Amino acid sequence: MKVLSIIFLYLFFTVNVNASESIILAKTYQLKSSILNEQRNYSVYLPLSYSKNPNQVYPVIYLLDGDPTHLKAVAGLVEALSTERLEQQIQEAIIVAIPNSKNAIRERDFTPTNVDWTFNGKLLEKFENIGNAANYSAFFEKELIPLINKNYRTSTKRVLIGESFGGLFASYVFLTNHTLFTDYLIIDATYIWDNNYLNRYFKSNQLENKEMAGNVYFTFANNATAFGEIGKTNYKWGLAFAEKLSNHRSKNLKVTQRYFESETHGTVAGLSWYYGLRKLLEHAAVIER
Repeated sequence: MKVLSIIFLYLFFTVNVNASESIILAKTYQLKSSILNEQRNYSVYLPLSYSKNPNQVYPVIYLLDGDPTHLKAVAGLVEALSTERLEQQIQEAIIVAIPNSKNAIRERDFTPTNVDWTFNGKLLEKFENIGNAANYSAFFEKELIPLINKNYRTSTKRVLIGESFGGLFASYVFLTNHTLFTDYLIIDATYIWDNNYLNRYFKSNQLENKEMAGNVYFTFANNATAFGEIGKTNYKWGLAFAEKLSNHRSKNLKVTQRYFESETHGTVAGLSWYYGLRKLLEHAAVIER
């Protein structure tokens, strides 16, 4: 927490020194998606050096649940950690924040199956018109990512950040189309979805015998007190999923996992962004076209 306090103090004083200047963090655009059959908003944050270095290309972070609060938090963290003042701990990066649909609940796009949410035979919540993860993945692959690559100087490094149900979606994308992103930050995902769906999918598709590639950073919160058996089981199944990937035979698959004993499902994101991005965006030599 001391490190995060230093970063936020840095951002506070930087903003106040230039208090008379307008600070534009990102620009918001619209994309008419034929795959999702709706208009989707997305916001783009560009690194400080983007306009100064016309030959440089940048990794892209795709941020799920990309509302203004999440965008400001992640962009501030990425910008601070990539500056010389904080020893350039990570690479500068473009951030594409995708807020959830205005037409449907977030679970529609994040869930891979259209089922009631149950645990041990008890109904936790009943949803309608969900299980759209395959289409949402196709939206990224065929519409959003090509558009970003066309309009911005992007490198081949793409990071997907998902939390809770967003983490479920990020895990689903990795299992079904792992090369769509090179890096995955999966934050306390909903592993209890559809009776251990992720582990069952891994087994039924015999993924242990198939080549996989990517850098995956898992974080887990301590949910036993807040959620009891549900929290314990979610961690158990999530740990089993991470271990499957850790023990995979593929040489191009790197897996890191971190458990935050003092954090809950609602508080674990900040530290996950900090440690996850430091790992996935470790500072490298400048890449130019």
